[in-house]
Amino acid sequence: MARLAAVAVALAAIAAVAGASESFYASVENHLPARGMNLVCQAIGGRFLTELSVVPRGRVPHGKAGRRIAELMVEDGRSGRVRCNWSYAGNYVAGLTLFDSRWPEAKKCQNPGGEGLCRVVFEHDAVFLKTADDGGLRVIGDLPVKQCRRHWLLFSTECSYPDHPHPYAGRRLGNAFEYFAI
Repeated sequence: MARLAAVAVALAAIAAVAGASESFYASVENHLPARGMNLVCQAIGGRFLTELSVVPRGRVPHGKAGRRIAELMVEDGRSGRVRCNWSYAGNYVAGLTLFDSRWPEAKKCQNPGGEGLCRVVFEHDAVFLKTADDGGLRVIGDLPVKQCRRHWLLFSTECSYPDHPHPYAGRRLGNAFEYFAI
């Protein structure tokens, strides 16, 4: 955890030199039971500084070793968000909002060296924003993880999506062809 904090502090120093007015930090963690979660993200909103934001791209390993730091930089009077495409065990989502500077919890995610490193956690077929200082929890949304009876190499049959108490975190895609076409 100390190494993560050091990386986040270094990112904060870069943001200060670049003249960013606000920076937000989150540790992105994969606690889903199977391995193989992927995120392809981009920072949206703001102006030039938002393009310098650091967001996850590629495989997010399982467990404690799989943490990735996301940093969102926005200018004064602007807002920004991190939008991702997500894939996991044959399930696909587009337009998942991983973090938004307009969320009420966002202000609690601005001190990466102290208690202000928030956590975006993928677990129990949902994604959550957890704030460290007050133990706050925001359900970003449920993840559409299908349950299939048969698996044939790359294809699954007789699949269904279980009931879920919250809206999906993004738009559910039917297959990998849709995922890679975005």
